[in-house]
Amino acid sequence: MNTLEKEAFIKAYSTNVAAVADDDVRAFLDCVDSGEDVEYSNDYTSIMDALGMWHEAINFFLSSKV
Repeated sequence: MNTLEKEAFIKAYSTNVAAVADDDVRAFLDCVDSGEDVEYSNDYTSIMDALGMWHEAINFFLSSKV
């Protein structure tokens, strides 16, 4: 993810889920981007679920553009 997309995801996550502090979400995204194995706690599971939905929404949007 580029920086702009990360910040958009963090804003969407904090607005709609808000279970984890923005800095923790940012750190999680940095770990995922670097290919690190992320230890999945309850908080990180919710971020990973939201991230999956985020990518699916982007894919749906891009595939439906004419």
